[in-house]
Amino acid sequence: MNVLRVSLFVSTIGIYAITIVASLSQGINWPALAISDIMELGWRSQFDIDFLIHLFLLAAWVVWREGADGKAYVFGFLSVVMGGMFTFPYVLYASYKAKGKVGDLLLGIHR
Repeated sequence: MNVLRVSLFVSTIGIYAITIVASLSQGINWPALAISDIMELGWRSQFDIDFLIHLFLLAAWVVWREGADGKAYVFGFLSVVMGGMFTFPYVLYASYKAKGKVGDLLLGIHR
């Protein structure tokens, strides 16, 4: 569990750092860039669509794990829109809340 937690912490710092660099160099209009990449139907499109599917699956898990209430849908939305910037800290917090028990981490309120 400690390896997961360290990985999530390092990943959180990394994704925030690269987001700041990208925002400063290319601006904050990431949806326009992502949509234009998808519309080209090239390898970037393939990667972006693959990534979006992963984000939607992750969001579905977050919503289910949280019990499909209002907070759960907000968390699911943030998982899609923010990606790792939300999800990495969310899973890190959830791992502490679950006291390191993998079943509790994965199942949330269903445990």
